[in-house]
This record gives sequence, structure tokens and C-alpha cells, in this order.
Amino acid sequence: MAGRAIPSWAAGDPSSMPFVLRPIHGALAAFVLTLPAYTPTLSYFSGAPQAWALSDAFLFALLLGALLVAVLMTVRGLQTSPQVREGGISSRVAVAAYVGAIALFLALLFQEQPVPLLATFAGFVAGAALPILVTAWARMVAVPMDRALLLCGFVGVVVSFLGWVLSLLPVHLLVPVYGVLVLAGVVPLWVGARVQGTGDGFPEAAPRGALRDLLSVTWLPLLGLAVFAFMTTVMAHSAFGVVQATFLGGVLAAVIVFGVCFLWGRKPLLPWCYRVLVPLLGAVFVVLGAFPADTFPREVSVVALYLFYLALAMLGCALFLAVVHARELPAQAAVGFGVSVVALAALMGCILSQVLQVAADFSPWLTVLTGAFIAVLLVFLGRTAWDELGELQEARAAATAEATEGALVADSVLADLPVRVPLEARCAALAERFGLSPREAEILVYLARGFSPTYIAKDLVLSVSTVRTHVRNIYRKLGIGKREELIHLVDEE
Repeated sequence: MAGRAIPSWAAGDPSSMPFVLRPIHGALAAFVLTLPAYTPTLSYFSGAPQAWALSDAFLFALLLGALLVAVLMTVRGLQTSPQVREGGISSRVAVAAYVGAIALFLALLFQEQPVPLLATFAGFVAGAALPILVTAWARMVAVPMDRALLLCGFVGVVVSFLGWVLSLLPVHLLVPVYGVLVLAGVVPLWVGARVQGTGDGFPEAAPRGALRDLLSVTWLPLLGLAVFAFMTTVMAHSAFGVVQATFLGGVLAAVIVFGVCFLWGRKPLLPWCYRVLVPLLGAVFVVLGAFPADTFPREVSVVALYLFYLALAMLGCALFLAVVHARELPAQAAVGFGVSVVALAALMGCILSQVLQVAADFSPWLTVLTGAFIAVLLVFLGRTAWDELGELQEARAAATAEATEGALVADSVLADLPVRVPLEARCAALAERFGLSPREAEILVYLARGFSPTYIAKDLVLSVSTVRTHVRNIYRKLGIGKREELIHLVDEE
């Protein structure tokens, strides 16, 4: 059919393929559903004989083990040269340790006498294995930002619904069902994951300042994810006395995520979420929370609180999947950093609520914490707007200085513009001829379309400094010094 455009994914670009659910995504949902670090998971077993005696010790040791291993993974990923290890030996050891620790803890819950020492040991082993398993999953399902957000929405729906179902099961049925789900969540890691290396296509070592660049892109949703981990550790809320607010908030957050991806979202997706979605959800919570106690809007505000943080959590998880997919730094460094922040926040919640017992009711503190988070968000949005205003003024000044030259170049481009060869194909040919890396070839297309480094950074989930480094390398390899020369080279292909 002549004249009909061929989708980029059909032409062999896997990064632009539409999101398609696969069985492995169901296994990922089972893994998240059974995470013992997720506080509602432990509440499933509240009817077990030793649940109240052992759960706190198990959770504290689990978070401590996860924090220590995650920090070690981050340091190792940033300082050592990654090597790909075939066969997934480390992942299989982690899977075996994780499954064994969970099985031991479940058995201890039904003993006649509590054994806190063994429960602590089981928690520490499971926690130590957890960052390795999370890294393995991140590698297996890493996709660009838009598809990563869809995947997080799907996992959110499944986990919220099945979590509510599990909370309704009697203990004698819950244990076998939970055991099957645990196995389903780690089977793909046993079969095919490679964990300790960083995967093909990564640099010899993490680039200098990689952690700073990662934090500059992910700090806001990561902070929201950390607050959510702290919040669910110190207490649990019910929605209208019927279902845990975590489950209802998770379903609503997933619905909003789907709406963002399919209906409301604009590229670049990340800044749209920062500037529209997150402030809107925060405003909903603030307005509903302002109503008097024991009123319907005040009850709804509890769900709005979880909705706000769960949407941020999905956004944060999607961001880290996109970072792993971009391969700008080792996966174990990126995921290890995220896990360490979340584990530290949850561990602080355990210390305040279980060890120090600073308050009997943390609800007022959570409201203050959420208000402080929204204040940080407003400051961030204001600074971003100010920075973009400065960039706009600089761009206008540069455009005025080069108006004459730019007009001449534009006329030349319009006169010689190829009609039949797509822009992507010309950029690909140019990248191959001058030996550009895959990331440089990707950024070349953006440059040829006239996008600024700021836009490119937001759309590819990179820092602006990283994009500018790639732009300098592209110009150096092409032997040019400005955008007009690049357009000439692309059009001559």
C-alpha cells in the first residue's frame, strides 16, 4: 500500500513497540503481591498463632538486611567495572535464600511457642536477597517511560485486587495460596535472570556523577515512594471501615495512570505528571482533609492520601525501569539506590512505631508530613518555572543574534529537503557512517527535529547535563559546531 506510513516498531525499532501484556508481567505482579516488605502482606497472617509475636522482628530484620545489601550494590555498581555473568548463579542463590526464608517464617507463625531469633534470621536473609531479586526483575521488564508506567498501572490493579482477596481468606487457605504466589513470583528469576552484572551494552564503569544525575531525575517520585513506605509501616488505614485504604487507593491510582498514558498525558510524559497530575492529586487530598472530622469528605481524604502516594510510587517505579532501560549506568546501582532509600524510610517507621513508640496515633503526623511534601513540590515547580523562563530568554537572545543566518539556512533546507526518505532513516544512515553510539543516534533524531536538550532530557528520562554531553560528542564525531550544520548533514543523506 503505497504512501502509507510504516510504524517505527514494525520497521525494527523495539523501543517504540506498543505495550503488550505477557505471562512474565503476571509473575511480576505475584512477586510484588507477596513482598513481605509491603506491610499489608504481613497483615494477611494476623490470625496465625504467633503473628503478633514475630511479625515485628521479622519485618525489622528484613528491612535492615535489604538496606545493607542495597547500599553495597549501589557502591559496587558505581565503583567497579561491570561484568556480565551468564547463567544467573547469583540470582538463583538469592531465589533459594528468599524462598527458604519465607517458608521458615510461615512455619514459625504456627509453632506453639514463638521463636523470635529464628524469625529475625529469616527476615534478614529474605531482606538481603530482596535487592538482588528486584534488580533482576527490573532488568527483565525494563521498558521506556510510557510503557513502564502502563506496566506499573497493571501491577497496581492486580496487587490491589488480589491483596484484598487474600485479606479475606482464612489462614488455612491463605498459606498454600500465598506459597504458590511466592513461587510464581520467583520462577522467571530462577530460569533466566542475570543479576550481578549490568548487562550487555553498559559502559566499562559508571560515568562520573551518575548518582547525582540519577537523583536529579528521580528525586521527587522517590521521595514520595519513601514517604509511602514510611506511612504504611507506622500504621494502616481502612477506607469506610470496609477495605484497607492501600487496596482502594492502589486501584484508583492505577486507573489514573491508565488515563494519563492513554488520554491525558502529553510528551514528555514525566514533566506533565510533575506539573499537572501530582499537584492535582495533592490538592484533592488537601481540600478533602480540610472538612470536619466524621464527615464523608474527611473519610474520602484517607483514600485520597493513599491515592496520592501510590500514584507517586507507580511514577517512581516506572522511572527506575526507564533508567534501567536507558542503560546510562549499571542496573544494580540504579535499583540499589532506590531500594536503599525506600528501605531506610520504612526502617525509620519501624523504629519510631515499634522500638521508640513515640506516638499511639500517627495520623496527625502523616498529615503534617504530606503537607511538607506538597510544600516541597510547590517549591520545585516554582524553581522549574523560573529556570525555564531563563532558558527561554537565552533562546530568544540566541535566535535574534542568528536570525539572518538561520533564515538563509532554513530556505536552503526547504529547497533541498528530501521527500521520500524519512528523517529517522537519514539519521540512522548518518549515525552508522560516523560511528555514533545507539544513545547518540537516538538523540540525533531529536536534534534533527529541532528539540532542545531540556526537552530531550525530559522525554528520555535523562539529566540535562547527560544530554548535553551526548550532543557535544555528536557534534565532535560529525565535525560540526552548530545545529544548522547538523540539519545540512541530515538533509544530504
